[in-house]
Amino acid sequence: MRQAAVVFVHGLFSSPATWSPLQQELSAVPAVADQFDFLFFEYATRPVTWNPLRRMPDLDTVAESLRGFIGDLTAEYERIVLVTHSQGGLVAQRFLSRMLQGSRGRELAKIRRLVMFACPNNGSDLFLLARKGLIPVTRNVQERELKPLQTSVLETQRRVLDGIVRAFDVARDRCPIPIVAYAGESDNVVVPSSAAGFFPETGVLPGDHFSVIQPNGPDSRLIHAVCRELARALAEPFPGEPQSEADVPHHRRPVPVAADVPTELEVVGPIPVPAGGAAGPATEFFVHCGPVEQLRNVDIVVSSENTHLQLSQFFKPSTSGSLRWAAAEKSASGQILEDVAGEHLSAWLRNHGSYGLPVPEGTVAPTPSGALRRRNIQRIYHAAITTPMSGTNSYRIAPQAIPRAVHNTFDLARREREELRAPLSSICFPLFGSGRGGMSAVESFELIWESMMSELADDPSWSIHFMSRRRSHFDLLYGRIQAKKRACP
Repeated sequence: MRQAAVVFVHGLFSSPATWSPLQQELSAVPAVADQFDFLFFEYATRPVTWNPLRRMPDLDTVAESLRGFIGDLTAEYERIVLVTHSQGGLVAQRFLSRMLQGSRGRELAKIRRLVMFACPNNGSDLFLLARKGLIPVTRNVQERELKPLQTSVLETQRRVLDGIVRAFDVARDRCPIPIVAYAGESDNVVVPSSAAGFFPETGVLPGDHFSVIQPNGPDSRLIHAVCRELARALAEPFPGEPQSEADVPHHRRPVPVAADVPTELEVVGPIPVPAGGAAGPATEFFVHCGPVEQLRNVDIVVSSENTHLQLSQFFKPSTSGSLRWAAAEKSASGQILEDVAGEHLSAWLRNHGSYGLPVPEGTVAPTPSGALRRRNIQRIYHAAITTPMSGTNSYRIAPQAIPRAVHNTFDLARREREELRAPLSSICFPLFGSGRGGMSAVESFELIWESMMSELADDPSWSIHFMSRRRSHFDLLYGRIQAKKRACP
């Protein structure tokens, strides 16, 4: 018996036979065949069953079956890699989530990688067609969880992101496991943005929903990708073992500041993206990179704050500290004459009976822009995103904080446009929680985007700007918005 095993998990209406071409090619690669055994998890998944003595298992039941499979058949292996296709990725995530929920995080330490192909992390567009009557509906209990925005899937992903992706040690409720999400470049069942979901490590391979896992020879990109992921699973230390800088996954390494933070503001745009479908008007998107204090010609700038709405100090390099300094009225020597944002935010808290107390997550409070008005910035909105963790210097983010903040931002902007009779028409958002909040830039963007597009579908009168100090986030934002544009029908 080899020391490592690959557990393959098939998708909806499929079977282990779907992995046969990939298994044959991998078996011919000595570096893989000498190190890994191949195991195939099978579960019941049919469009419909007419046998009254049988029921179609839901994802919780299938995930529990996968737990038994792994417990029974992989006990002798030191390392395990899960490789999934389509719904199989949701099964694997549900298994991980249930293990964490059951305080069994330490039992996951031998799982060294989850590789998902065409997983409907944000739902499958096929079900949009089903709602329109363009494809038959099978009434399959598993199929329901592939529809977009399923609560059970979103709850699973929150637990996986908090307890798996963002974990750095092993405990009852967490275990760090690298997760990689691959999309098929011509997949119309699970589009690339859905396959990527909120996960920080993603890739795109040739093929549609089914051919993405069918290699077209030993030199295909699929084989190279799988071999690379298996090699990484063997090389990475177990959680808690020391690792060199070279061994740290790229998305967890601190980026050199000089290379990643430009000193001059850069901007791309406009990028037109329809907000209400192909027939709806297009919203113009812009992406800025560099010092936020150099921003100009945006009516409203949103800042990410903690739930006490206490701004960062002037000298802090955060967006909050930089905006506070830029809004302050200063003497010629740089002395602060009026802390415009800080003083008005303190007054807002007192007026709302919240000074010294936390406000609800997602609360948005407005202040004047102070000196930034000379850069044609009218208002600063302060959004309560992160909650300080008692007795520590750390913060947590509740899943609902970002959608609430986005909604409250648009709601406040519409009211101020009427009450102040101000021609407000543009809003600049940061990547909420991607700093000290510890949230990945991908997850933050997707949460903002989902809520934002709902708002823009009802009120398309805004242009939207994104702001980041880091070039890596700038590149991610630009790429994601372009992908959203291409995904529009």
